[in-house]
Amino acid sequence: PAAIRLYNGVGSALVSIRGAAGGDEQALIEEGAQWRYLDDGTDQGTAWRSTAFDDFVWEIGAGELGYGDGDEATVVGFGDDDDAKFATTYFRHRFQVSDLAGIGALTLRLRYDDAAAVYLNGTEVVRSSNLPAGAAFDAYATADVDDEDAFAVFAIPANLVVSGANVIAVEVHQGDG
Repeated sequence: PAAIRLYNGVGSALVSIRGAAGGDEQALIEEGAQWRYLDDGTDQGTAWRSTAFDDFVWEIGAGELGYGDGDEATVVGFGDDDDAKFATTYFRHRFQVSDLAGIGALTLRLRYDDAAAVYLNGTEVVRSSNLPAGAAFDAYATADVDDEDAFAVFAIPANLVVSGANVIAVEVHQGDG
């Protein structure tokens, strides 16, 4: 099975906004969007989550990103040993918001295998229950995901979005090596 899935389904956005008056939903990150990712097994500390972090040396790939079960647009690496995969892979995507007044709610749709933490502009907004707070870069998920093809849907705080450039940063952890 694929180990990492960060993308939106056909006709739906990975991150979307809904107008304050219950208006139409608008995609902030579209299907097939370009993501920066780091798949070399290194410890990135916490700086990689911030908007100021320089990720321009990271690889770039279109969603879906994964280990190669056949439906990815971008296959990411996991190390040289199939039986000792890196615990964590990092992903970042920049998006622009020009009108904060129109944002009433934010929705995040995420597919992952096996655990994930998501940060919006450096603030943690989602953490799967099988990834303990403060988990190190080499920590594996405490349990596998039941259905890696299902979307988990989260409401995230709209007040974290700023006018101009915004960053979604995601760390995905394997269940084991």
